[in-house]
Amino acid sequence: MTSTKPHVRSKRDDDLVLEFGNRWALFGGGSAEDIFVTFGWTEAQYFERLQVLAGRRFPPLDDTLRQRLLAVCAERLPRIDHSPSPAAQGHVDDSESRPTARPSPH
Repeated sequence: MTSTKPHVRSKRDDDLVLEFGNRWALFGGGSAEDIFVTFGWTEAQYFERLQVLAGRRFPPLDDTLRQRLLAVCAERLPRIDHSPSPAAQGHVDDSESRPTARPSPH
């Protein structure tokens, strides 16, 4: 049985999102596979969260990096088939990020 308790994000989680964003910004933000392996999140969950974090004024980002991260989010989010996710609100339900088994065709 899997837990449906949401993952509570921490400052460290936010720092990792920003660090990943910084590392991959020049390459368009990283692949869906890299995002999933690193965070266990969908592209939509990651880019929604990155957009929230980069849009805040208190993270230690210079304006150039902030604008670059927001530009990557603006480019990637419209191309992703997604619905509003808990990632943008500060938490992720781990069960949503795991692939689900398909029933056998019996």
